Amino acid sequence: MKNILMTIEDCETTTIASPIVKKTIELASNFSSKVWVLHIVPPLQQSPYNVDNKMLRRNIATEYRQEHDFLQHLAKCMRDKNIDVTALLVQGSIISTILEESERLAVDLLILGCIKHGKLFSALMNDTDESLLARCSRPIMFVPT
Repeated sequence: MKNILMTIEDCETTTIASPIVKKTIELASNFSSKVWVLHIVPPLQQSPYNVDNKMLRRNIATEYRQEHDFLQHLAKCMRDKNIDVTALLVQGSIISTILEESERLAVDLLILGCIKHGKLFSALMNDTDESLLARCSRPIMFVPT
């Protein structure tokens, strides 16, 4: 197992002690794997007519910067544990972005957090043909959060 892709759904509640991070560190240590930490942000939407576009862009830029800083901090904490890690902040839809990034990075394992009522869980457990489980050719590990 050379490449592991770990997805982070919520930057505010994820820490180095989170179950998904601990499991990823354990596997990466045991198999000397490269870890890719992926956080997906939604595509930009058209702003409502009563909202100033410049202000909206500034707020979104601030939020993206905070998420980027978090991912870099998490990657540093993982590097401190001798894990080869790269953090990615990617804009797109959840399912297609995970599929595209897992193919692009040639990952051997996807590690996903499993929150019963989270957005990612709902997208993954959707019964349509568009779900990640139906479309992904890579092994997936769910870690309860």
